[in-house]
Amino acid sequence: MHPHLATRPTTRRAVRPRRLSPSRAVVWVMMLVVIGASWLVAPSPASAHAMLTSTDPADGAELAEAPDAVTLTFNEPVEVPTGALRVFDADAQRVDTGLLDTGDRAVVSAALPEDLPDGGYVITYRVISDDAHPVGGVSSFTVGDGFAVDDATIGVLADGAEAGLARPLGMVLRGLGYLATLFVGGAALFAVTVARRTTDRTAARRLAVPAALAGVVVTLLGVPVQAAALTGDGFAAAVSMVTLGDVIGSSFGTSTLVRAAALVWLVVLWRPRTPPIVPAIAGLAAVASFALDGHQRTVEPTWLLMGGDLVHLVAGASWFGGLVLLADALRRRSLDDDAIEAAGMVARFSSVALVSFGLVAAGGVAMAVPLVGSIGALTGTTYGWLLVVKTAAVAVLVLVAFYNRQRLVPAITALRIPAGGSVDAPSLEGDRRVRRAGTAWQRLRRTVRLEAAVIAGVLVVTGVLVATQPASEAAGFGGLYETTAPLGNGLEIDVVVDPNEVGRNAIHLYVLDETGRPSAEVEDLMIELTSLPEGIGPIPIEPFFAGPGHWVANSDELAFAGDWQIRVVAGTDRFTELSAEVTVPVAP
Repeated sequence: MHPHLATRPTTRRAVRPRRLSPSRAVVWVMMLVVIGASWLVAPSPASAHAMLTSTDPADGAELAEAPDAVTLTFNEPVEVPTGALRVFDADAQRVDTGLLDTGDRAVVSAALPEDLPDGGYVITYRVISDDAHPVGGVSSFTVGDGFAVDDATIGVLADGAEAGLARPLGMVLRGLGYLATLFVGGAALFAVTVARRTTDRTAARRLAVPAALAGVVVTLLGVPVQAAALTGDGFAAAVSMVTLGDVIGSSFGTSTLVRAAALVWLVVLWRPRTPPIVPAIAGLAAVASFALDGHQRTVEPTWLLMGGDLVHLVAGASWFGGLVLLADALRRRSLDDDAIEAAGMVARFSSVALVSFGLVAAGGVAMAVPLVGSIGALTGTTYGWLLVVKTAAVAVLVLVAFYNRQRLVPAITALRIPAGGSVDAPSLEGDRRVRRAGTAWQRLRRTVRLEAAVIAGVLVVTGVLVATQPASEAAGFGGLYETTAPLGNGLEIDVVVDPNEVGRNAIHLYVLDETGRPSAEVEDLMIELTSLPEGIGPIPIEPFFAGPGHWVANSDELAFAGDWQIRVVAGTDRFTELSAEVTVPVAP
């Protein structure tokens, strides 16, 4: 993705276009095979993240008799690892007797003992979406004359249902895995498509093999971290063979094992006399493994997301790995003794980079449209802003590459040096072209290093993106929008707009306490709607009381697409009001 479209060097050994060699042809054929295979094995479409649609018993339910089981229903099939659904009593002791076979992957149930005594109980759950992301939460119910579980106990159990440090650590490992794997794949492709000298291919191997080993370590470390995120039990789960087995058996585990095996294959087979095509195939397999889990497997159209992701990954690897090795090659060369060959290397990389840039752009657009959905989703979600940052960084890369192409490479290639000659030749003494070429050479080395650093940052952002809820879902364009905001006095307001599109919507407002459960502290509540793009409002609406801590407003006021501000005013007594504001991106 470094389109240095170098002009033809005006030397006796001019750089000429080369025909597509058999080895490079095999690489491109392998890319097409990988893409085609991914389409054939792509799973059926689903939404990006699983969402809980109902619990039985309902959260906060007061039951006269103990139920036989607790049941959770999700909006899509989920993977159910060991300990996915648990029930605890008021002393935080587990009381369920294990999972039941419901015959429906979207329904998860756990049996309860027949002699369950009166009292309060807490349900914690943690299942895995088809995109390999854990989804968890907590609810409670009361049986007979027993007392509800106190907030402190619920808080402890709720914390246990969270991933803690596992999720951010998983993002870091994912980003490092992208860096290592895409560099290794790009280095192997560089050895096939750009490098001509044995020294350059040796340098590619010298840098790629340690990176591959680091990639194996980072990839395998992700398994226990995923196990911790999977159960919410912290890193104690990392030593549980049962939980580790659940992780390995998931799509995350499949991707991990394929990637680790491909990287080990590359390390073992890449020897000084090995044909470059061999490590290139292993590198492509390692890069393609990232497409085996993530958002692209679960968002329609699946074939477009899977294909776009593979194109994006392979082209990004070619760009990143090629830039790093080009920077290394320029560092090892000087204008004096290698100007002609170095210019030829830049020209060859320019051709590869131009193709990579086009493929990265095409793959990125193919994925961004279904994962973002609209401008409102782009600017109103974490995923959208991460994508904006990534796009801005790529734009910087393109500008730097354009500067190199238009200014630096021509200054170098315009210098006429006889074959085997030197810039110190008497015939070139005092020639301004020599000074210009020298300055351009130094700047080219610096700008290529800058590009390599920026694209490394892009890959880290990509690692965070794949673990972030897609903008199209977070913004409610999959059917609803949900957001929370602090209300004051330790309370939080949870706002759900369904279906979050122009026209009639149900606006649900939940007042939650510090444990995340409905609070009865608020006596009355009203909202004000304001269309920010149209400048219409505030429009006052008085929701009706629907249950403890829950108000609902059925309104036709969301009549324009774009950002709407919802101001919530809650009264806790005659003299005290609390307020909060949230912004909802309403779909057309």
